[in-house]
This record gives sequence, C-alpha cells and structure tokens, in this order.
Amino acid sequence: VQVLEFLHQDVEQCFDTLDSFKNYDAGISKKIESYRSSLDPQRRSIHRQRKEYDESINLINDTISAYIDREQETAQRIFPHYFEKNVTDGVDHQIYIGASMLDKQKFDLMYLKNLRLWQLMVLCGSAYLTEQLKPDLNLNLDTAHLVAVQETAQTISFDYNEKQLAMKGSYDVRYEIMKKRIDKAKIKNSGDRLTQPGKIAIVYSQTREGSEYEKYLEYLLAKEYLIDNIERLDLEDLQGLYSLKALRVSVNLSRPVELPRPEENLSFL
Repeated sequence: VQVLEFLHQDVEQCFDTLDSFKNYDAGISKKIESYRSSLDPQRRSIHRQRKEYDESINLINDTISAYIDREQETAQRIFPHYFEKNVTDGVDHQIYIGASMLDKQKFDLMYLKNLRLWQLMVLCGSAYLTEQLKPDLNLNLDTAHLVAVQETAQTISFDYNEKQLAMKGSYDVRYEIMKKRIDKAKIKNSGDRLTQPGKIAIVYSQTREGSEYEKYLEYLLAKEYLIDNIERLDLEDLQGLYSLKALRVSVNLSRPVELPRPEENLSFL
C-alpha cells in the first residue's frame, strides 16, 4: 500500500512536468507511456503475478466445483443427504447424514460408510483433474486435499440468517473450529506441514475412526487410485485441539477415477 501511494502521489505527479525530464533522458516519454499502458485500469497498479495467480485459482476451483456438483447428483440418488459446498481459495464441502434427517427411508451405517468412501474417491478424482489442468494454468500450482472426520452425532438446525444448516452446541462448534485450524496443522516432532501437494490427509481423534479410514485407503490402493504406503501421523497440538492424529497417502495423478453409479451395488466394501 505504501509503495502504491508513493507511485500515485509522488512519482506520477512528476509525469505532468515532462519537459523537466527530457534533459535527463530523451526516451522518457516512451517509458512513461509504457508504464501507464501496463497499469490495470481499475486498480491503477501493475499486478500481473496476482492476476495470474487469481486466474489459475479460479480455473482450478471452477473445475473441481463442477466435478463435485456432477458427482453429487449421483451420490444423492445412492442415498439422500445434506450436502454443503463453499468456494474460496479452494473448494470445501461437507456431508451430513443420519436417521433424523430422513422422512421415510431407513438409515443404515452402510450408507455412511459408502458416502465416506465416495468422498475419498471424489478427492482422488479432483487431484487427477487438477493435474491435467497444469498446461492451461498461468502458474504451475499444486493442490493438497484434507478430510476432517467427525463420527459423533451433531446437533444442527437451519440458520435463517445464513440460509443454511448450522452447528449448535459447544461440542458441535468445536468441530467447526477444528475444520478451520487443521489446514495449518504440523506433524509432531518434525514441524512439517500435514497438507502436501498431491496427497490426501485425513485428520481424526478416535482410534476407531482411523481404523475405518484405513480400510477405505487400502481399497483405493488396491484400485490404484492411491499409491505408496499409508502414513500414520501424530499432529502437534493446536489452540483448543489436542492429540489429533492423521493418515496421509499419495494420489495416483495419472489414473482417472470411475465413481460408482446408482444402479451398481451400493456396498463398495
């Protein structure tokens, strides 16, 4: 901000007194014109790198968002659930499912497991698609993927101000806080960031959650959507969050993902 103010208020003011510059540089007129033609007309500044970054992020977000929307229509036909998606500097989505959200259908834990596996398959597909986008990006950006596991039943209600379902209660709010903080989580005793390019990280707090997701990852490794070994990690404590653990594995960026269709067998495992 200070640099821009200096350019606008001090440097550019001198351009109007062009005659005084000619004694120093005969080509100053061309240089001033080149500077002015490079400015963004709305921001009155040169922000080429910022523009390239924004355009690359937007292309990645649009591609992933459209892909998730398309696959989400199929997932709803497999079993109805509440799905929420937000797009900022990345794409964030949440899935809510349970007996209390159903009218006539009967709920079974099999559906929850199927949707959890579906979510991981979508992340694999997203990683593959963004890898294919790289030749079209202004900047060579990588993507990292993160899952927050929540097994305990949550209390949610419709927020008329936000026009969406929202968490209620102190324990439920803790989950919202966890989602916002774990993207900066680091591995204990190493200081390395949990999220890494081309990898999926799964953060959990209960041992049974980790065991369940290990089965999903083993299934995806067998399908060759994932590669390398599963990393089992302890995370450094975050503000208000302690003893979190994580699983991490690399995505096979050269293999497209085929998600199940509604007419196929619902039980993936």
